[in-house]
Amino acid sequence: MNCLRRIFFSLVALALIQVVYYYPQMPDIVASHFDGLDAANDWAGKNGFFGLYLVIILMLVIIFEFVPRWSQSRSNFGMKLPHRDYWLAPERVRQTRAFFRRQMCIMGIVHMLLAIYAIQLVILANFDPEPRLHPSIGWALMLYFVCLGAWLIRFYLRFRKP
Repeated sequence: MNCLRRIFFSLVALALIQVVYYYPQMPDIVASHFDGLDAANDWAGKNGFFGLYLVIILMLVIIFEFVPRWSQSRSNFGMKLPHRDYWLAPERVRQTRAFFRRQMCIMGIVHMLLAIYAIQLVILANFDPEPRLHPSIGWALMLYFVCLGAWLIRFYLRFRKP
């Protein structure tokens, strides 16, 4: 297992630890949605809240770990890739597949970090009598979109015309 996959699965483990640690401490009804002013405006049962979080974790593992492996084993891998004849030529196909695996793992790490951080802010907000989401969520989302933009630019630059 390479370093990026270790980081990704360490974050998955951290998210599961987060659930196990905070689940017993949370009230039965938790603030689960917040308005633009960071005030709670919707509520959910803690079973539903943490259940949804576990589904999100599972979806991230499937999307960023299993889908890339499955898609690379298919004969139509790279069908929509620009200049695919060049990038999937026998002398470059191994490097192209490795690039896809690495980039998907990086994006998986970014998504897991955002999920863990956002849920942590929601959990901490629920310890206050008047739940308010910490405004740092805006910075986290901005950083997420910067990472996403950089990731897309990296793909564009990697697969531009040879």
